[in-house]
Amino acid sequence: MSQSQIERLMRPHLVTPETYATAVSPDEMAAKAGLSPDMIIRVNQNENPFGADPDIAASLTDLPLHLYPDPNQVKIRASLSEYTGHPTEQILAGAGADEMIDLLMRLFVAPGDRVLDCKPTFGMYHFCARVADAEVVSIQRDEAFEVDVEAVAREDDDRTKIVFLASPNNPTGNILTEEQTRELLKLGMVIVVDETYYEFSGQTVSHLIPEFENLVVLRSFSKWAGIAGLRVGYMIAHPEIISRLVDIKNPYNVNIAAEAALLATMEHRDKLLGKVAVLLEQRKRMELAFDEMDKVSYVPSHANFLLTRFDDFLASDLYETLVKKGVFVRPFSDPRLTHDLRISTGTPDETTRVLEVLSEIV
Repeated sequence: MSQSQIERLMRPHLVTPETYATAVSPDEMAAKAGLSPDMIIRVNQNENPFGADPDIAASLTDLPLHLYPDPNQVKIRASLSEYTGHPTEQILAGAGADEMIDLLMRLFVAPGDRVLDCKPTFGMYHFCARVADAEVVSIQRDEAFEVDVEAVAREDDDRTKIVFLASPNNPTGNILTEEQTRELLKLGMVIVVDETYYEFSGQTVSHLIPEFENLVVLRSFSKWAGIAGLRVGYMIAHPEIISRLVDIKNPYNVNIAAEAALLATMEHRDKLLGKVAVLLEQRKRMELAFDEMDKVSYVPSHANFLLTRFDDFLASDLYETLVKKGVFVRPFSDPRLTHDLRISTGTPDETTRVLEVLSEIV
């Protein structure tokens, strides 16, 4: 089949689409299940099931929508500095951690450079690397889904610029240790540790940034703060990296509503962290229930989800069965996860329903 005129004008590596797999909307979920939207249990996206806190929602009223947001993020960076303990020159915010990943690709990766990830893991690393025309090298994690540090080191060469490592890892929930991080940082490439689920794990390697200029830590407000729809994330890194990214970022990348919600989140964070504790309790409920089920196991998790293996079921089949009952979980195309589903923690009532449905099936 001949290329169209438009395709001939495109960058060659983008002619063949390879779209990131996103979840369908709640309305589409309801239609697929044949139920009303209020009957759907959405435990497939690791979102905060309690919704936006009223105090955060109230911060979005009476905003000066006719004005551009602050391109220098003065208030945002000051607030995040107080929260993280890092100086403002080590902090940059953006439209979710996804934008931070894309900016790092723009800064460090030229066509043909190599980007490493450790599968199974978050798909945006591979997606953004492909858009940047990088060679993506996926290194398999070990049987316990731990990072194979020696395998990463073997792939390091002059063209290798970045390795992305989620901690807790999505979808497995395990942590990258400080020892592993130090060994990787010695390689010299940029080590990006994605701590999107930091508020659930309480573990970070950001304290290593003064020692290693090639360390970048990513964080997000989507999961714990209940504002995924506003797209707010940030980065902690060496001041030179932050300065270079400020030079190339879109000037107004954090909109006024997102800024207001971020600042309100910082003001009311103790209340929001209380909801995090509830979600961790729900994860424990699921663990105890799965311990009692036959041929069901899970990866020990430090996040707000469990990667759960159902030995007697293909994940795709079990997913469709759950959909018919109004429960949406996350299956994966990775060949290592053909019997695995990632299940987010919900409200106590949602957890009860999820466990009831699984008990009926399993």
